Amino acid sequence: MPELRAGAASVRITPSSSVDLSGYAHREGAAEGVHDELWCRVLALDDGASRLALVGLDLLEVDFELDAAMREAVAEAAALEPDQVLLSCSHTHAGPAVCALSGIGVRSEDYVSRLVERVAEAGAASVADLRAGSLGYAEIAARAGINRRERMADGSVGLGRNPAGLTDSVVRVLRVDTGGAHPRAVVFHHACHGTVLGHENRMISADWMGAACARVTDRLGADVVALFLQGCSGQINPDVSEGSFEEVERVGGEIGDSVLEGAASAAAFRATPLAGRMLRIELPLQEPPPAAAAYARLKRAEDELAAARREGLHPYRIRAMETCLGYAEMLVRAAETGARDQTQPFVVQGLRVGELGIAALSGEVFLEFAHRIEARSPFRHTLVLGCSNGCTGYVPTAAAFAEGGYEAEDSFCWYGTLPLAPEAGDGVVDAGVRLLTELSQEEGAR
Repeated sequence: MPELRAGAASVRITPSSSVDLSGYAHREGAAEGVHDELWCRVLALDDGASRLALVGLDLLEVDFELDAAMREAVAEAAALEPDQVLLSCSHTHAGPAVCALSGIGVRSEDYVSRLVERVAEAGAASVADLRAGSLGYAEIAARAGINRRERMADGSVGLGRNPAGLTDSVVRVLRVDTGGAHPRAVVFHHACHGTVLGHENRMISADWMGAACARVTDRLGADVVALFLQGCSGQINPDVSEGSFEEVERVGGEIGDSVLEGAASAAAFRATPLAGRMLRIELPLQEPPPAAAAYARLKRAEDELAAARREGLHPYRIRAMETCLGYAEMLVRAAETGARDQTQPFVVQGLRVGELGIAALSGEVFLEFAHRIEARSPFRHTLVLGCSNGCTGYVPTAAAFAEGGYEAEDSFCWYGTLPLAPEAGDGVVDAGVRLLTELSQEEGAR
């Protein structure tokens, strides 16, 4: 088998405190300061014939335009093909607005241009660090989150706490050794929103994911690169009560301790050959609502915005409500024209690292879909990521669409599209399994 080489690097991507933050429509004002640094962390892998770059970003998410710019920059800097670059966002809701989410923060184009440069710098540094290496894998029982789809007293489903609902119960750990006393990098994967800090917070932070990375480097050494890959956390929030920085440290510390346990017990596996491929698909959207329902929604949006202006709500809140009004107007137009058969772009990436397969999905995907892909994966170990390679919003299950609630209804306002069709997630699963299967069947894959 070909020899594996591995290299890693970290570069700060913290913006100034004057930028808008992203993730919450109810946040009132721009960032007020920096609580903890944001990072771009890169793991480069090379087997002599192919090269991969796994890029972890302390950001909410990126749109396809920014994804393409960063992907091309990393590909050029790290001497690989664009499809061999994974761009995974941690999904912190205390990071700068960089995605074109209407009404939830205005991005700084100066920051975005510097961000692309910094990500390329990290990619180049990771390749310069390449040396003979080996990989180990472990799964440790741990849970950061709680299912947030709570059945309310009136029978509706809202954002709350559902202890009986599905959550991620495992932290998956990839240990990267290159001959030193400590691992060169520790990659870990778990599914939970980066929302310990609520909309009241206006300090820049990597949330619990950053605290988990800090716990790993504090224990193993500052030169160890701790790289987080977000899972399919569409309906999972951190299991916290106060939304404080103390709880950021608690949740992150607990997950970090599990990562350290996994790094200590990781079992070696065959990590070559390497390959990466991307599949761009179209997900079906629902038909427009009936005209009467669309007009009723428009009237509510108009009334709510007028009331907010009379009450003198914060301009950031007004901006979000203006977005809701614009969305209602779009629904009316769609209902009037009878738009049919509309679709939404979606990206699925497959990566092969020997006996490890990675399926990376460009949305806030519900955890059930990750489990379905894992169950059908031909690889010995499988990671299924969300918030990767651009973002197209939530991908709920058909059952969630039937129940309603934020993810299945109101969330699409911020992306400006009709809701996905209930069967859309099936297409995501099929595409992910297809890529993993094709990669596993290539010569030398197993």
